Amino acid sequence: MKTSYAVTFMIMALLVAAAPAASAQQGVDKAGFIGQGFSPLFNGKDLSGWITGPDNAWVVEDGVLAVKRPTDGKEHNSDYLWTDRQYGDFILDLEFKIPERANSGIFLRTSNLKDPVWTGIEVQVANSYGRKELSRGGTAGAIYDCLAPTKNTVKKPGEWNRCIVTCDDNKIEVVLNGEQIIDMDLDKWTTVGKNPDGTANKFTRPLKNFARKGYIGLQDHGRQVWYRNIRIKPLKKRTLSSAAVYTLTDDPHGKILKGPDGQVVFRYMTKKPAETNLLANSVCCFHPLNTPTGERITDLAPGDHHHHRGVFLAWHTMDFREKADFTALGPLGPTYGFNISRADFWGWGEFAPTTGRVIENRSVKLLESDPEEAVLEISNDWLINKRVIADEKTLATVRKLDGVYIVDLDYRITPAIDMTLNHTAFGGFCVRARNDGKSYYATADGKVKLPDPHYSVPELNWPAKEWYDFTITLDKGKTIGIAVLDHPENPPATWHNPRYVWMVNPCIAADGPVQISGGKTLRLRYRLVVHDGATPTKLLEKLSNQWQLTSKR
Repeated sequence: MKTSYAVTFMIMALLVAAAPAASAQQGVDKAGFIGQGFSPLFNGKDLSGWITGPDNAWVVEDGVLAVKRPTDGKEHNSDYLWTDRQYGDFILDLEFKIPERANSGIFLRTSNLKDPVWTGIEVQVANSYGRKELSRGGTAGAIYDCLAPTKNTVKKPGEWNRCIVTCDDNKIEVVLNGEQIIDMDLDKWTTVGKNPDGTANKFTRPLKNFARKGYIGLQDHGRQVWYRNIRIKPLKKRTLSSAAVYTLTDDPHGKILKGPDGQVVFRYMTKKPAETNLLANSVCCFHPLNTPTGERITDLAPGDHHHHRGVFLAWHTMDFREKADFTALGPLGPTYGFNISRADFWGWGEFAPTTGRVIENRSVKLLESDPEEAVLEISNDWLINKRVIADEKTLATVRKLDGVYIVDLDYRITPAIDMTLNHTAFGGFCVRARNDGKSYYATADGKVKLPDPHYSVPELNWPAKEWYDFTITLDKGKTIGIAVLDHPENPPATWHNPRYVWMVNPCIAADGPVQISGGKTLRLRYRLVVHDGATPTKLLEKLSNQWQLTSKR
């Protein structure tokens, strides 16, 4: 049968147009888009990477995010779905689907999650299909109450719409289903409650003064809505060629992060030095971690504990189990049982084997960098006899504020099979500090006067606190310190901070074993405050209060 070139071209065009959605569903999209600088915000499986509200109204069904609640049309401000980190300049690419009666929105750069409608900019998600009138409120793609789209390009209810939003400093662009419909300059919104064309808006601040960095959110307005294929590409901040930013450079033993002033903030170690006292198989740690004046606060393989290493995450007694196959034993074989592998990734070897147990680095990437902040992504494999038994992805956000370094660490450990962190007094996230001087521990209540914990008795650990600080006056006279701030969504922890080991260790397994099913993710977040001088109590309280606000509310 003869086929015209026109028909052939039409079929190819349709296939190309359909390719992004189809490949996203099949996982091919991940390689394609990440290769172009895009990363997934939604993994298609669960709500990892998102902050949910008290009603837990958002669910994942067949790779799609959906609101599941009785339709009431009410604005559920506390149940918006938010990214768990902030974004400044970026390209956001997603698809949404709406019913006949629809009301949702995509919130950009929201600075206050408790007051989103007044501190964020909303791209309207609504059913305006077929309408000729373009409005600032009811037309899909509008910047709510501020700017109507130039075209109404939304599809029929029940069909997927592709929306691409670009935020680049003062410029916001919206492309809906392949057509640009918004080209907005925030700097033109200079008057409270008024748009540049003279019409009124609801805002009590001019949009010009809105934050240029914040959370991305999806609105729950009491009506059904669906989102999928959500990905983001951070845009590099435009700076003068002479402007200094955070930099990440290679080192024989890992990657070195330098601040805009050229000072080394830390090295992320991925390789053992040729000559070292380190007995642990694994390295994968932050060392040296320096204070703003350049003084090292961490230690590597000190004489008292040769397996300790800077700032690291590991446990010394773990079980990994999966169902065993007894079919080869015939009808009288066990009805069920498990293959169990024990592991010590900490490096001590007293409670579980260390042989063949190692954490290996896959990559260390600088995702964002400007004069104020750097964001690193670290990917590690946890191996037992060369088998990847768990995947680790860690984000490290670094900035300097009020004379201290703030390092926010977001660990995500996903085991391949069921994982148990056995009951123990210590292990997990640990800061191993220097011991060449006189030191003390402190909380908001002052210096800690409790007896030292001991590794054999979890009950002797220090009580749960929002933060503990370690400060040392070095033998050469200088005073430096580091505080660890616990996150409210971490599993409950008591603190294993023995003075004779010079470490800060919130232990989530001190009250009992912690079990994570295979394929599920254990998320742990800690904020480090690295300082020169004595414990900065007031600043730590301020930073801790801010840290608490990043929880689910």
